[in-house]
Amino acid sequence: MSIIQIVLSADVIMAAVVYAAAAIAGTWIFDRVHHALVQPVLLWGWEHIAMPLLRAALMLIFILLAYPALFGLTEAPTLGDLLSREELRVNTLLNVLFVVTLLFPLIPVLGERDELVLPAQGIAASLLLFSWLVAALGAGPVHYWPGSMTVALILLLAVITHWLAVSLAVLAGERLDRALNVENAGELLARALVLFMQYPVIVVFCHGLGEQLA
Repeated sequence: MSIIQIVLSADVIMAAVVYAAAAIAGTWIFDRVHHALVQPVLLWGWEHIAMPLLRAALMLIFILLAYPALFGLTEAPTLGDLLSREELRVNTLLNVLFVVTLLFPLIPVLGERDELVLPAQGIAASLLLFSWLVAALGAGPVHYWPGSMTVALILLLAVITHWLAVSLAVLAGERLDRALNVENAGELLARALVLFMQYPVIVVFCHGLGEQLA
């Protein structure tokens, strides 16, 4: 399957719709909790651990719902079969995302780019799921580097989609504030849009991996 076919597949479209709804609802709920916290330690933990984990969990939901079309496959072991072949695979996925959340900001240069955190989380989860898929299929040797051009495209998409999401939110923010009689709607919208608009980065990465199994 080409990237266009992957994006237009029923599984990926359904996953994107669920992902978008969850991003909006989850962002709103977490924002309300954030404003209710006053203790500095709790605020730090919420901003630097809880909220990044929310974004990681939402990306994981998208990846699992979009499987196997996300890798450009029409036939593959079911997700239930893949996750049940060994104990605690779901926990392993969540743990990997947690580690990426904590360690990515420590990477020189890249760690300073907030727009790369979510793609890094999605790529880590996709790599793990792909490794389980390869083992289940008994496929021959595969590589986990999608190629320099694909990586360059991923970085470009990550930056552009993040910028576009923030720009759209700024443009719509004041109108939403007036229409809904609220404050800082643009900031909340930006968080939700960033979550949604960066999922094509994961599609490109997974397509690069899945081509080896076609």
